[in-house]
Amino acid sequence: MPEIFIEASLFPTEVEDRVRQAILNIFPDAEIEAVESSDKKLLRGRASDITTLAKRLAEQLIRDAARKVLRRSIKGQELVFHLNKQAALVGKVNFTEGKSVLGDIDVRISGEPQSIIDRLTFKILPGGKK
Repeated sequence: MPEIFIEASLFPTEVEDRVRQAILNIFPDAEIEAVESSDKKLLRGRASDITTLAKRLAEQLIRDAARKVLRRSIKGQELVFHLNKQAALVGKVNFTEGKSVLGDIDVRISGEPQSIIDRLTFKILPGGKK
């Protein structure tokens, strides 16, 4: 089972509950906590279920594009990528380069990268449906 680490900066103009909901829309099993440092506030979370992310990629018909992004995101034994907060808030997946004006949801998934990519972008949905 993969281990998912999630982090999102919380800007003064943002509502914490909305950013939290954006994360939960993609990773519903995430346990999220607010962390404050001297110069910024972050939401950090951990999750283990990639099923919702896989379903969103299939529903949006972006599995092939996602596969390309995810292959480029391999860093050793992890996948490291960024998701747009605003898209996630409405339950959509939109990969970014990690430089969105309002910040991103930063995601690290530990495990065997190619196996995780295959599970996220496979042509058959969880439950055996095509």
